[in-house]
Amino acid sequence: MDTREQIEAEIRGLLSAETRTTVLSNKLFQQGTGLFARLAETEEERRALVRTDLFRAAQRRVRDLQHRDAEALRETVRVLRGSLPDDGVQLGIGSAAARVAS
Repeated sequence: MDTREQIEAEIRGLLSAETRTTVLSNKLFQQGTGLFARLAETEEERRALVRTDLFRAAQRRVRDLQHRDAEALRETVRVLRGSLPDDGVQLGIGSAAARVAS
């Protein structure tokens, strides 16, 4: 079992290195398995955890990556719409795993 300090160090490492939004969000916040879930098992612990600087920094980082991704998607749509002759083209997003499964 990792100590609180080890888990917090892992979180800090992810915040500085991970650039994939979904991967970061899942590793940090996924119910039951995320790193923050491992830091707070009870309701009282969770209430205290969400007020910590580390938790707030993690939320900001995920939100910043979400904004980056949304902007990249907006730009991609703009470029595609300007390049395609048919304005009836539909665009979609999904993970590689979802595309393989379909």
